[in-house]
Amino acid sequence: MTDFTKAAATALKLIVANGRSVSLIHENTTADDPAKPWEGVSAPPSAPSGGVTTIATVAFVPATGSGLGRLTASQQGTLSVAFDQMGLVAASEIPGVNLEGYSRVIDSDGTSWRIVLVAKLQPAATAVLWTLGLKR
Repeated sequence: MTDFTKAAATALKLIVANGRSVSLIHENTTADDPAKPWEGVSAPPSAPSGGVTTIATVAFVPATGSGLGRLTASQQGTLSVAFDQMGLVAASEIPGVNLEGYSRVIDSDGTSWRIVLVAKLQPAATAVLWTLGLKR
């Protein structure tokens, strides 16, 4: 079996060198009253009101002009899925964190990006990279 530890270390090195620190937000979607879930959450959905914030380094890549955005869009089963940016996160920087439930990226300048697609590159047992499809 091939060991992908070196590939994960290379991904981390490149993303830290070329990315910037952001907050990844997993919003709280649990209703205040479980008997009335249609009333939703009264507090803002982001942390610390029940959500989770993870700080990570993200390398932003334009979705157009590179094959990355087109390949990820076709994975969704339609080419109508559009992204403004792709975000690359080294999985080894945030071990044990599953980004599939995360919904927002808050950039260091306050820009908020909605996560519309999450994909994980994990050959064998080693997680190498998270790819995020981002839209404003």
